Amino acid sequence: MNWTALVQHLLISLVPWLGGVVVGGGLGYACALVGRRLFSARPGLRRLSMLLPWRTIVVNLLLLYPVFPIILRLIGVPVRSGVPAQAAIVCLWVLPLAFAFTAVVLFEYWYSSPLVVRLIAGARTLATASVAVTADTQRAAGRGSIGVSLYPTGYPQVISTLLTVVLLTLMVDVLIGALQLPFSRSSVTARPAQTVIS
Repeated sequence: MNWTALVQHLLISLVPWLGGVVVGGGLGYACALVGRRLFSARPGLRRLSMLLPWRTIVVNLLLLYPVFPIILRLIGVPVRSGVPAQAAIVCLWVLPLAFAFTAVVLFEYWYSSPLVVRLIAGARTLATASVAVTADTQRAAGRGSIGVSLYPTGYPQVISTLLTVVLLTLMVDVLIGALQLPFSRSSVTARPAQTVIS
């Protein structure tokens, strides 16, 4: 067994995972606290927040991995630096997931939803991911779909196609979100603040 390669793989995966969880989770926690204060002041906004297309944002951010080298240059990480560049890319992947996961878990803890709403939310996440990922897999397979032109040589076409995929995922996200609304409670009460951290 190549122990050097194993240790290097762990460094590339676990260290940026920790960084992504700390930064993304911290931002998600802060965002959840702001949302909680807003929902306490105006309880009706909690139900309307189900329409927020955060899934579209997260999924499409994850599909932007071909432009991660550009992001690395912007944050000062040399693309050809080997382990640091690979670790930074993993961190960029983990960060939006950690952000969304933390915020969703906290909101679900503070404002418990009926089972049917949770099931629809899970289906909504899978549907949104499916629409976006299909474009990428079709591009990779060279099939005759919108995904084939996702990463052509001309940048205007790249932007145009990416915007189309974003609009498709946004449409699915919001439509299924609208399906959640009738099943959600008309009024929600947050748990007491002292039970947030046990």
